[in-house]
Amino acid sequence: MPATPIEYLLEIEHASFPVHVRDPELIQAIAVLKALGCVEADISPPLDLRSSFRSYESAVVVKITSEGITELALAYG
Repeated sequence: MPATPIEYLLEIEHASFPVHVRDPELIQAIAVLKALGCVEADISPPLDLRSSFRSYESAVVVKITSEGITELALAYG
């Protein structure tokens, strides 16, 4: 389990997209990465910041954006 959203981004860097996720902690990491513009992702049900992340059923990461690639380069060289 990654400790931070950027560590999760590193984990999926070479994945076959789309990446389907059902773990609430990973969905939270994906939501952070999506908010930062690092990934394109769909979260189901649609993201509502008033809800607990435990309410979310799944997330699908479609791709890592150019911003995400830049963040990886800054964090890991």
